[in-house]
Amino acid sequence: MHVGKFVLNLLSTFNVLKKIAVVPDERPVVFWHGMGDSYNSSAMQRVFDMVYELKPNIFIHSIYLDGNNLNDQKKSLIGDVNQQIDLVCNQLTNITELENGFDMIGFSQGGLFARAAIEKCGLKVHNLITFGSPHSGVYDLPKCSQNDWACENRNKFLKKQVWNERVQGSIISAQYFRDPLDYDNYLEHSKFLSHINNEVERNYTYSENLSRIEKLILIQFDKDETLIPKDSAWFYDSDKISRLSIPFNESRFYENDCVGLKKLYDENRIEYLNIDEGHMRINDEFFKNIINNYVGQNFK
Repeated sequence: MHVGKFVLNLLSTFNVLKKIAVVPDERPVVFWHGMGDSYNSSAMQRVFDMVYELKPNIFIHSIYLDGNNLNDQKKSLIGDVNQQIDLVCNQLTNITELENGFDMIGFSQGGLFARAAIEKCGLKVHNLITFGSPHSGVYDLPKCSQNDWACENRNKFLKKQVWNERVQGSIISAQYFRDPLDYDNYLEHSKFLSHINNEVERNYTYSENLSRIEKLILIQFDKDETLIPKDSAWFYDSDKISRLSIPFNESRFYENDCVGLKKLYDENRIEYLNIDEGHMRINDEFFKNIINNYVGQNFK
């Protein structure tokens, strides 16, 4: 064989092997932290450590709205959710390691926002896992401690102003407020949740994008007093008169197939799990089981 041709073949083979070598065996995982937390906090670092303990070679990305931890924390409380999701979509689509798809874990409101990002941007997510996330909204604010009048007054003020346009564009928790006793105002004034849940004008792209994921794992905290109602984490609805819970498969979300969940449910691609604890109290054993069962599976 001609020496030049031999060298070219050798280089070509080397490049192919090099490409194969850098392709990970397991899917990456992306995290979206909850309210009052930040992308690189000590709590999130502990989460990453547990993942690396089980899957040392996995690629992890923690979503951030600001590279500064304190500013990132503030933006989990104040900001425009729609703008934040657009920023995150741009962030994720520019990470080379995520090009072939990834799993996604969202804590509390981060799980709702992760779902919204999948719907809006068609992210290549295999399994979406959400812990105590307000998928069907909240109709009350977290309970205040006994005799905490400042907290009580703040909550009363926020609930009175929740449909104010400025509040809907700046207070994060207001943007997923959904009171079944005030449903018409919700439909008229909600700037985020009513749209991402396809309760107003139907966006079929949202349904198509979400129905393409492999599995949706919804985790509820049985003693949750922060997420009200707690079964919003399971995408349950609430009765417009009594506020009593309506199981997902009897709700308008299922019957109207609002965001592609009916397809997932009918194909047994939704899993309902629970933790007998308060909001975001996750024991290590449970979390590690989630990682082993749903995260970083080999690429297909």
